Amino acid sequence: MMTILRYSVYALLLLSAVTLMVSFYLGRFVFPHQGLDAISCLNNRDNVIRMQSEPPQNPFSFLVIGDIQSGYGILSKRVLPLARNGCAFAVQTGDLSSHADPGHYALILNEIKKSDVQLPLFVIPGNHDRKEDPDLFERYFKLKQFSFVWSNCLFIFIDNSLGKSLDQQFQFLEQVLEENHQTAHWTFIFMHRPPVKWDHGIPTPDLKRYARFFALKKRYRIDYVISGHIHDYHHAKLDGTTYISNGLETDDEERLANEIYITRVQVTPDKVVIDKQVIPTYFSERFYIYFIDFLVAHLYYPLLGRFF
Repeated sequence: MMTILRYSVYALLLLSAVTLMVSFYLGRFVFPHQGLDAISCLNNRDNVIRMQSEPPQNPFSFLVIGDIQSGYGILSKRVLPLARNGCAFAVQTGDLSSHADPGHYALILNEIKKSDVQLPLFVIPGNHDRKEDPDLFERYFKLKQFSFVWSNCLFIFIDNSLGKSLDQQFQFLEQVLEENHQTAHWTFIFMHRPPVKWDHGIPTPDLKRYARFFALKKRYRIDYVISGHIHDYHHAKLDGTTYISNGLETDDEERLANEIYITRVQVTPDKVVIDKQVIPTYFSERFYIYFIDFLVAHLYYPLLGRFF
């Protein structure tokens, strides 16, 4: 019995040592934090300047990506490559990371860096991107809230990630709409949390928190509101505005093989075409993700990363 116990302890120590070594290798060399604040495609400020300097296109397309959270490898291998297929830019509507800490940011940002995306990737914050450390988002993406006009279209990006008072956001929205509503042919608004409730798949205004938004909508034409947060896909029109929510199919811990929903938007002067795309994920991918998540975000960065 003592021999079995002794060998069990040896095996446990060996397993712990191997786990620490693998964690160190992954965190130090595969998912390091160095250079992550200089990924050009993720700088919202530079992306705005870049788009405003681009000649207008007619027609053009852009890709909208919803909640990714722990879908690290899936993002770089099967989601972002879709944006290279004739898209002018891509938008990620928040919850890019599953937690706002250095380890989880390192995982997702290294995957984006590895994918070598050349077109602008606009990212707005979601609640998972900010709730532990609200300042981490701006370190890497620079702007939380911004707008630009390109190809006679107005694009507005709103930060409603933490669900607090939205007075500042509505003030910004009103100012941008007032300055551009007479010249913009189409107006697109992106935000993480939708301003509508999706009970039974039917959009109804969330007047408790977004009454001012709907008051502004009566004064200014808003064609599309695209958001994430809801772990499903919804697409419906209400009072002249089309609302789209896309992201992961579910974050139910008992379901490892989720679907990721992507929206491809094609814009012409006459119409906007919405193309829903579904990317299935598999158990093996989710298992790999949870394995890497533990070794890098929950082991290396909180423990070993303090010393290396």
